[in-house]
Parts: sequence; structure tokens; C-alpha cells
Amino acid sequence: MRPKISCSTVIWVALVGCHLFVLWQVQYAFSQLGTPTDITTQIRTYRAQLAADGAQVSIRLKLAKLYLQIEAYTEAVEAYQQVITVLDVNSVPKSASDAHDPDISEVYYGLGLAHTGLEKFDDAIAAYQRSIASAPDSAYTHAALGNAYANTHRYTEALKAYKIAIALDSKDKMIQHQIGNVYSKRGEHTAAVRHQRQAIALDPKFGAAHYQLGLLYAHEKRWDDAINAYRTAYQHDPTLVEALYNLAQAYRRIGDTTAARELMERFQERKAVLDPLHQLRGALQRTQDTTERAQILANIGRLYLKDENYEKAVSEYQKALGMNPKFAPAYNGIGIAYTMLGRYPKAIDAQQSALALQPDFVEAHAGLGLAYLRQNRTELALKHYQQAVALDPQFVEAHLKIAMILLNRGSYAAAAEAYQTIIALKPDDAEAYHNLGLCYAYQARAAGDTRQQLDMELTNAALTALKKAVDLSSQSPTQPLFLAETYYLIGELQAGKGDFSEAEKAYLASKLPKAYHALAQLSAKKPGAEPGATLETAQRYVQQAIDLDPNVASYYNTLALIEFRRGDYQQAEQAIRKALELEPNNRNYQQGLKQISGKLATD
Repeated sequence: MRPKISCSTVIWVALVGCHLFVLWQVQYAFSQLGTPTDITTQIRTYRAQLAADGAQVSIRLKLAKLYLQIEAYTEAVEAYQQVITVLDVNSVPKSASDAHDPDISEVYYGLGLAHTGLEKFDDAIAAYQRSIASAPDSAYTHAALGNAYANTHRYTEALKAYKIAIALDSKDKMIQHQIGNVYSKRGEHTAAVRHQRQAIALDPKFGAAHYQLGLLYAHEKRWDDAINAYRTAYQHDPTLVEALYNLAQAYRRIGDTTAARELMERFQERKAVLDPLHQLRGALQRTQDTTERAQILANIGRLYLKDENYEKAVSEYQKALGMNPKFAPAYNGIGIAYTMLGRYPKAIDAQQSALALQPDFVEAHAGLGLAYLRQNRTELALKHYQQAVALDPQFVEAHLKIAMILLNRGSYAAAAEAYQTIIALKPDDAEAYHNLGLCYAYQARAAGDTRQQLDMELTNAALTALKKAVDLSSQSPTQPLFLAETYYLIGELQAGKGDFSEAEKAYLASKLPKAYHALAQLSAKKPGAEPGATLETAQRYVQQAIDLDPNVASYYNTLALIEFRRGDYQQAEQAIRKALELEPNNRNYQQGLKQISGKLATD
């Protein structure tokens, strides 16, 4: 049975078409506004100015445009209608700042976009027609009218509007794309292909045009062309998951079932990631309650954040703040996104704004900790992570960061306590046990010279923690990256205790180059064995280390020492010279070469 795209996905594609169209129109028509760096400040400023003098038409118009930018379409409609009312009532501006009335065509155009965002297409058509009556040469307004007609399935009227738009501006990729879509709806595929190709010629990375071209080629059963178009569409726009679905169907049509199956699996994976976003977009279209929309936009921002699309995350969180300027989680999300983008001053400002609104906001303290940590300002990072766990002792992620900071700066006893706290919260955290063992091992090494008993206690504690990490890791379906290091540390500690057999087992399980090097050194001095046999074993181990990592000078030095003890001075010389190639200023290696050369001279 052929898999199908769910109804929810199809509905979302229709809804998001309006959403993207409005944002495209806003971007092009109102580009002179720029993107406000602080939407809440802009809105607050405009509202304050209007509270002082409601007749400031230019300010109300700026506010209306800003509402469009943040998708506050109900508020935008209200603002545009108020502008129209003021302009109708007052033929002479009341304010010195309004020395010139705004162009009425621009006002009706914006009103049309706001109605389009609300899917009130008949109202949008009426507004666009009023705009065109005042300014008939605006390509964007004719295109917007065509879009509104197309959304009501009035394709003849839509085509007429788009043709006028094309005549006014044939260099706009979106207008070419949209008229191509209308031709496709009318079944005029040749014209549809022509316009999608023109859109691509204007912007070769225009994913939506490539996708529509793929659909048109598939209709003509030009499967190779369809495959290329779908692939290009998805390459340039990974949100076009339907391109993967149709690509799989195209491969099935040409009999490549393996490729079809792989692509369908990718489609299902990406669809699972994007479905929550689609559902939130649908919910955003269904509600006009400001508080609810702010929460939905913040949730959309969080999804972009999770998907590592940080610029889009910032945009959505800013829109949420435009709806609700006291929504602390939106500031927190912006702070995290800016941190991941490396814009640390902006990140810190955002988190501090969140804390100004909500002083006990745990995630904002953790967000500040992350921003400072990524700048290596560890004292400030530690301070904020500690504030986070003071507010929420169950906040494991903050505990992990505290432990990492303490471990990296050599505060091993304090780090060990932090990892014990983490283990109490997450008893099955293998990496926490690994790091706890590492803390104990460092403490044991530091204490070994003066307090032998404490050294042994810490060594045993380290081994217990590391073995627990191994046990927990064995239950994982995939081997953790740190496990090789865990085995190596066990080998080091067992070797320190003089237990050659256990050390050898651990080193062999590690399989790290340095583990084989340690085995070579350990084998060379293994008690109770024939010297020739131990040296041969040592030689084999150090050669394995060199094979795995041929750029470590100490490995060649160890090989030189082993060959020297075996009496093979030529091999010893080759090895020590290789060590010197890697570290030419190492005096020990220089002295070793002299000693070996002396032996060669006397032989």
C-alpha cells in the first residue's frame, strides 16, 4: 500500500502558503522599516505616542506595519482601519509630525495583507482593489490580489491580476512562481513550466519553484526530470518534506524500489520532526487571542531552537514578545539562540530581560551560565549555574555544567561532590560515573606521595565508579564515546596497584593508542617472565600504538628503548630518529640518539 501524506500536512501546506505570502509581501514592500532589534520597545514607543496624540497617522501606520511583521493580523487590521478613519475624517493633518498624509494605496494594501493573514480573502480583495484604484502601477498589489483570488479558486481573475503584475515587474521570482501555480491549477502545464523556470532563473536556489517544477514534470511522466527537480528543491529548502515523498514516488515509478524505500524512510523521519511545527502553525491560524498567539509563537521558536535553526528561532520569539512583552520564556529563548550564534552581548541582555520580569526564572540563570561558559568566563558561569540549582535542586543540566567547570579547573573534590549529586538524580548516568572516577583518580594521584592510605582509598573509589560506568554502558544499545577512556583509566589505576593482569585486560578493552603504549611499557617490566618474551610482547604492543597513531613521538621513543634492550641498535636508531623528527628539540631524545649511535660505533 502506498504511503500517503497525512491530512494535517496537506492542510498545513495550504495554510502556510498564505502565511509565507504575507511575510514575503511585507519583506519586499516594507523593507525600508528593517527588522526591529527590540520589537517590544518599538510597539511600546508607538503606543505611547498615539496615546498622547491619536491623530499621528504616520505613527499608527508604522505600528500597523510592525503588526504585520509579527503576524499580529487582527491588530494590524484594527490599526489600518483607524488610519483610514483618521484620513477620511481629517483632510488636514493635526500633528506637525504628519505634515504629509501617507499614500492611501499603501494603507489599503497593508489592510489587504492583514485580511489575507486572517484568511478573509473577500475582505482582502476589496482592500487590494481600493489600493489599485489609487495606485494602479504597483506590481506587488496586483500580485497580492492574484493571490487572494487564487485562494478562493477564482483562477481566471487570479491570472488576470498576475499578468498585470508580471507586466509591471517581470524580475520578481515570487510573482513568476505564483502565476506558474495558477497556470498549473488551470491545467495549463506548458505555461506553468515556463514561469517556474523563469522564477528559478531569477533565483536558482528557490526551492518552492523547483518543487512545483517537479510536480509538473511528474504529471508529464518525465521521471528523471522530476527526480532532479525534487532533489534540488529539498537541497535548497529542507522544510519541503513533501519533496522527499514525491521523490520516493518518482523512484518507485522507474522501478528503483531501494531508493524509494530509503527516501520514504527519510520523509517519515523529517515529517516527524516538522509535524509539530505544522500543527503549531495551524493553531496560530485558528486563534487570534494575543496571549495564546504569544505562547504558540514561543513554542514555534523552541522547535526552531531544537532544530538548530537559530535565526528563525529569534524571529519567532521576537514575534511572541510583540504579542506579549512580558513573556519571560521568549527572552530566554532569544538568549539561548543568540548564545548558539555567538552573539553573547545580545544573549546576556535577553536573559537579563527575562530575569527582570521573573527573578526566580531558573532557565534564565542557566542561560546566562551558558553564555558566560562559551566565552570562558567560568566564574560568572559557575555563579549562575549555582543560582539555577539553588532555585531548582533537581535541575540536572545545571549540575552537569557545575561539575564540568569544577573538573576542568582542577577542583576535583568539589567536582566529585557535584557528580555524586548528579548520580543521586540520575542513577543510570554512565558518564557521570566515568567523570566521578576521573575525579577520584586525579585526587589519588595528587595524594599519593604524602598519604599512601588515602591514595589507595581514592584509587579503589575511582575503580568502583569506573567499573559502574562500564556496567551501565554495557546496557546501552550503542557504545558511549567515553567508554574507551574509561577502560584506559581502569588500566592506569590497576597498573598503579601492581595488578598486571587486570591492567592488561582493561588496556586491551580500551583499544586506544595510548593504551597499547602503556601495555608496551608495562610488558617491558613485567615481573617473573623471560626478558626476551616480555620485550617481544612490548615491541608488539608499541607497534600497535604507532600503527593507530603514527604522529606521537613518545611511542617511537619507547620503541627505541625496547629495541635498544633487545640489542637491535639499527632499529633503535630508526625509531629514535623518527621521534626526533616529531620533536626535534627534545633533549631526552637527543641524548638517546647519542647513546644508540655510540653502541652502533662500537659494534
